Amino acid sequence: MRVLIYSLVMLFSVTGSLYADVKRPDTVREVFFTGTNHELEVYKIYGRQDGPTMLIIGGIQGDEPGGFLSADSYADIKLEKGNLIVIPRTNFYSIMLYNREVKGVDMNRLFDKAPNDWQGDIVNKIKEYMKESDIFLNLHDGWGFHYPEYISWHKSPDRFGYSVIVDEEEFTCSNGKTLKLGEMARKAMDAANAKIPDDDPKKHYFNTETSKSSSRFKSMRKSATWYAVSDLCIPAFGIEGSKNMKLDKNVLYHNYVINEFMKNIGIEIEYPNTHTYEPEFTGAVIKVHNDELFIRSGRVLEVEKGSTIKVTEIFANHKRGKTCDIVNFGNLNDINKDYKVEKDSKIIFRKDNIVMGSITIKAVEPVRQVAAVEDKEHKEIEIPVKEQEKVKLSSEESKISLEPNIKYFHLTIDNKDVYIKNGDKIHIKDGSKVVFVKLLSSKVQDYNVAINFKGWFPADKSANIGDDRGYEIIFPPANILKKYSVGSKGKLYPVVAYDTAKKQDIAKILVELD
Repeated sequence: MRVLIYSLVMLFSVTGSLYADVKRPDTVREVFFTGTNHELEVYKIYGRQDGPTMLIIGGIQGDEPGGFLSADSYADIKLEKGNLIVIPRTNFYSIMLYNREVKGVDMNRLFDKAPNDWQGDIVNKIKEYMKESDIFLNLHDGWGFHYPEYISWHKSPDRFGYSVIVDEEEFTCSNGKTLKLGEMARKAMDAANAKIPDDDPKKHYFNTETSKSSSRFKSMRKSATWYAVSDLCIPAFGIEGSKNMKLDKNVLYHNYVINEFMKNIGIEIEYPNTHTYEPEFTGAVIKVHNDELFIRSGRVLEVEKGSTIKVTEIFANHKRGKTCDIVNFGNLNDINKDYKVEKDSKIIFRKDNIVMGSITIKAVEPVRQVAAVEDKEHKEIEIPVKEQEKVKLSSEESKISLEPNIKYFHLTIDNKDVYIKNGDKIHIKDGSKVVFVKLLSSKVQDYNVAINFKGWFPADKSANIGDDRGYEIIFPPANILKKYSVGSKGKLYPVVAYDTAKKQDIAKILVELD
């Protein structure tokens, strides 16, 4: 422990001196690429006393709101000791698209060699801030839950969700300094886990062993954390939430881990926060039927007439005094109230008496459902499960007979791979264990779009986000809503692939129950 403390003191002593002469306490906001899709906001927070500096970034992959909202919650923090550099929306363009990538490029895989374009400009800015920092945290939301041993598709060593990631247990820099990454990660993670309620999953430690030839995650060599560790000798960590957890818990449990890292390196938060600032509305969680959707400020939410919606959470840069007012309904405080959409409306969000923003509700005509007996476009398919072979698409794609220009739903039925053509119908027998894996085609291995088994929801309703990829569903599902069935018998249900960027369904099959 003495060696660790000495190492941390030596590690933080040089960089901390960079901020010795700044105004204290203070917050400095820097904005780059103003007015572009990739506008970059950076917050430098100086404590009342100098100390170590932590760099926190979120939103480098834009479909991970737990990460960028957690980072956002630190932009207005006040410190007693130490400094923060906070970049809440690193890749604002991808956040606005709500997509991991922009035009097929993942910004978190550009740190080995930054391209000569706007994404490279942002990567180079982050590298500059790394050089001013003593420790670096990159906030994400992964799929499922990382477990050291395989439990299910959703809980396995291949899942990144809900973990604290290091590139190596220990890393020795070119100058001989050793970064005890595993020790630092476990100390912060264990303390954070102690605060997480027992009925929620605990975070797990995840060592990607990035430098090893045997690593299963060699692409991490292009990531921000590996650049910080290998090129700058800065301890760096990936903090993962899970897209299968409720958004507010993702943000909260991110913050638990961040606060422990801060405490362990000697950054002290000011209590209470004495700063006042203009309210800024980030977005809200709106429940439509059984789907919980995060809608950003100023956006339009299209809802079928007759549907019931409910605002369940409001995200802003203030914790208290937040209300939502559904125009011409209820009163000034309509949060958690059921509202039946019959016409276009608006939801106004306030902090105390100040209007922070709004979301427009557009009422659309419901899509007419066609009864199963009249559905001539879909044909019956009997799946000979016993004949299906396990296929790794990336290396043996030729073994799968995929017609060109056709999208397919990839399922597993009793651990066997099955591929169902867009527009077809599949009969699922009682007792089958089904997992919806992804949407693909002969040219695209993974469209990375949500797959929604209409009417079905996880046993933990709070985790339902309208994306049912990865869940093991035993047929016939006990928790299924018959109102989503096609026809009157409650046996035929649509499964749709929904593109959040295009805001539309791009493929559909029908599942028939025994």
